[in-house]
Amino acid sequence: MFSPSLAELVVSWVGDRHETMWLAPRTPPPLTVAGFLSWHGPGVQPFVMRTTTIGEPVAYGELNTLSEVERRYWLGHLIVNPSLRGRGYGIELTRLLIRRAFEFHAAREVSLVVFPENRSAIRCYRAAGMVEDGFERHDFPCYGVRVDLVRMVIRSQVWP
Repeated sequence: MFSPSLAELVVSWVGDRHETMWLAPRTPPPLTVAGFLSWHGPGVQPFVMRTTTIGEPVAYGELNTLSEVERRYWLGHLIVNPSLRGRGYGIELTRLLIRRAFEFHAAREVSLVVFPENRSAIRCYRAAGMVEDGFERHDFPCYGVRVDLVRMVIRSQVWP
């Protein structure tokens, strides 16, 4: 589970303005601890992932309730410590959050959106079992852009 005392560490993983936009396009840059903590509210379950070999957190992500009635959940703000990227931690975190949605919340669907140029994230989410499910147009005034984000989804019918 996540503790607010880890906020500064997670914020330190975010690189430049471009990476900040990919992670949190509704949060004004630069990302601060206060901005990061503002993501946490009702229906948001923040998590850090640790491994048995590395003592400190290696990744962060959120499982967010979209609709309890429809049992739809959303993955948000997934990030891996930059010094540990490319080792499968993003895939593992994504799978763990998906598993939590299906096993603890009886989710019917888990989804997310991702910038189409973020090819490594798209590969990660595919490897975790998600598939592309169209696009969603979003306006991000903090960055002065309108973007068609790739919507990715996994449904309970295909979850192992």
